[in-house]
Amino acid sequence: MKKNLGITDRIIRFVAIDLLLGFSFLGYDIPMYWANTAFVISAFLAITIIIAYSPIYHLFNISTIEKPVTQ
Repeated sequence: MKKNLGITDRIIRFVAIDLLLGFSFLGYDIPMYWANTAFVISAFLAITIIIAYSPIYHLFNISTIEKPVTQ
């Protein structure tokens, strides 16, 4: 598995996890299936942050890792 998530993408995913878990655990009046869906998506995003690899990005041949500038 080659890493394909840059630091900016990982930070954005972390913020998305905070929002999703906030909605699912803070008691907003949402149905249980939406809370469970938000939790599953958060778990997927957390795993991708930890391993710095996104299988969806791999399917579309996308990489957000900044390439070093050569002089």
